[in-house]
Amino acid sequence: MKIEKCEPGYITRQKKMNSLWLGVFILIGAVIFLIGYLWTHTRANIFTVLAVLMVLPAAKRIVALVVMLPRRGVKKERYDRLKEAAGEAVLLTDYVFTSTEKIMNLDFVVVKNGNVLGVIADCKQDVSYMKEYLTENIHKIAPSFYVRVFDTDEQLIKQLDRLTQIETTPEKEEKVVSYLRSLAV
Repeated sequence: MKIEKCEPGYITRQKKMNSLWLGVFILIGAVIFLIGYLWTHTRANIFTVLAVLMVLPAAKRIVALVVMLPRRGVKKERYDRLKEAAGEAVLLTDYVFTSTEKIMNLDFVVVKNGNVLGVIADCKQDVSYMKEYLTENIHKIAPSFYVRVFDTDEQLIKQLDRLTQIETTPEKEEKVVSYLRSLAV
């Protein structure tokens, strides 16, 4: 079963899949090199070049692992509790996104009534930069949307209870959700 971006278990699955693929690329590269060496009895052959080219897809997996390794996924009980509190709202979880300068992580992102609400993950992050980055980019897509980031689930749930309807359309909300999904790693 494939887990899509922003779904529960995504971070854990990405760590496992990227580790597995990294191992496969290293193994393929080693096998290609050994075949060439055993066949020609020298390292200077086309098989060595092919083996070295296996570094490219392996490097891509290493970068993906570096991005995901310090991150932790959300536990199912916690996700279920917030899903219930969010009701009909769009709930994204295991949300890892990047800017040109930083890698950022939110445990949850809720899009409801013209608001984008998030819960910061438990890892060292520049929270003020994250808030500014999200606000700036959401306002490019939908200027009327409010962006708020909270430290705990309880703060988010309290805000969901007090949320007022802001002038928005389902198309705008869908556009914001699509944009948020496109930002996710």
